Amino acid sequence: MLQTLWPTIGHLVTNIYNACLQQGYCPSAWRTAEVVMIPKPNKRDLTDPSAWRPISLLSCLGKGMERIIAKRMSYLAIKHKILHPNQAGALPQRSATDIAAALTHDVEQARRRRKQKKVVTLVTMDVEGAFDAILRNRLILQLRKQGWPDFLIRWLAMFLAHRLASVRFEDATAEALELLCGIPQGSPLSPILYLLATAALYMLPGATQRYGYADDTAMLFVGDTLGETTTQANAAIAAMEEWGRREGFAFDVKKTEVIHFANEKRSNLPPIQHQDRSANHPFREYKSF
Repeated sequence: MLQTLWPTIGHLVTNIYNACLQQGYCPSAWRTAEVVMIPKPNKRDLTDPSAWRPISLLSCLGKGMERIIAKRMSYLAIKHKILHPNQAGALPQRSATDIAAALTHDVEQARRRRKQKKVVTLVTMDVEGAFDAILRNRLILQLRKQGWPDFLIRWLAMFLAHRLASVRFEDATAEALELLCGIPQGSPLSPILYLLATAALYMLPGATQRYGYADDTAMLFVGDTLGETTTQANAAIAAMEEWGRREGFAFDVKKTEVIHFANEKRSNLPPIQHQDRSANHPFREYKSF
């Protein structure tokens, strides 16, 4: 309908968007969502709440403005190097294929280094909750530190405040309740806001290289021995856990995986520790190449 009427109402909608941005105003109707529950793929136990993905159905007018702001913020975040070069997901000119190619290149380069091939260890981790884990006040503080303009910060603060959601499942719809944290899945703005909220994670020291796609993050460690890369990995994981406690993020230990790239296969791999789990009891699978 909007596309059909755009020649007539386009200038009016543009005026509304500009006025909202200048005044830091986001109408309550744009902050009210009907949430539908979509089962996640490969989840058998549908009695577990984590087996469902909540998708927010939002105002089309509001999503139009969100999409414009998201595209502009994505462009500026890359231009001004606010995001790590290997951070991707909902960004122009950056895809999962690009991250996979960068990782493959870095592993091959390290293995070919000098006459003695280096040992490479890859650790992948998953941010628990992702969009739902965002603490809004911390996000606004992070955006201020990154240097985003005040008028945009004001609009985003109102966009995030006093959000209402009613859950619809099959033919039943629950009463609308206020959401106290998180950003809406289904909003065009949420992916770039999430990347900006976690940008500092990719600036932490300790890893030879870091990679990220949405809520999946990976660290690469290069050394002369497995013991050396394991020590690096344990220190980096501890630093990430500390950052997470400080910023309100947690990492799902069940999804942490480790791959070693080395000349020899070993049955007694040195332990890589994540919370109370170690490589003596593999998270999933360990490989040596």
